[in-house]
Amino acid sequence: MPFIALDTQTNQRIDITTIEHPRLVLKKEHLVCQLCHKSMLIKAGMVRQAHFAHIATTCTPEYEVHPESQAHRDAKAFLAEHLRISFKEYTNAEIAYEVPIPEVRRVADLLALFPMGWRVAHEIQLASITTDELQQRTDDYEQAGIDVVWWLGKSANTETNRTWCEKTFGYALTIYES
Repeated sequence: MPFIALDTQTNQRIDITTIEHPRLVLKKEHLVCQLCHKSMLIKAGMVRQAHFAHIATTCTPEYEVHPESQAHRDAKAFLAEHLRISFKEYTNAEIAYEVPIPEVRRVADLLALFPMGWRVAHEIQLASITTDELQQRTDDYEQAGIDVVWWLGKSANTETNRTWCEKTFGYALTIYES
């Protein structure tokens, strides 16, 4: 359930979080998944945050993608909004949702691109994950020349995972539902 779709007419990435009334503005027949190029629906109701969804099929690209819960989407939106507020270094960074990293076949939840070219992936992890999996994903980003910041919440916010983050990065970040 991504925030990003590709417009087949312009070949531009469409960030649904920046559109006030997406059903009135976007033409669904022009929207496809940026990874598998299958048609996307606009999901924009009164309760849930606006997002895109595949039509009757799942995305089966060459990328490693995982289903996202509403809590995961909420966390991405919160971080995208608050990174610049909370961290002075991010003032001039471009922050984008769901950026494909082709060289390692991953999609960054958020990617901060700084004017000098430095890239930092912010990954929200709410589902259970092992430290081996965290290490493998971190290694993948490193291989692509991208630093990674892990935000642990729900089932991923374990003492073992926090300890791994502290040993690996010198800190552990957590995210909670409000």
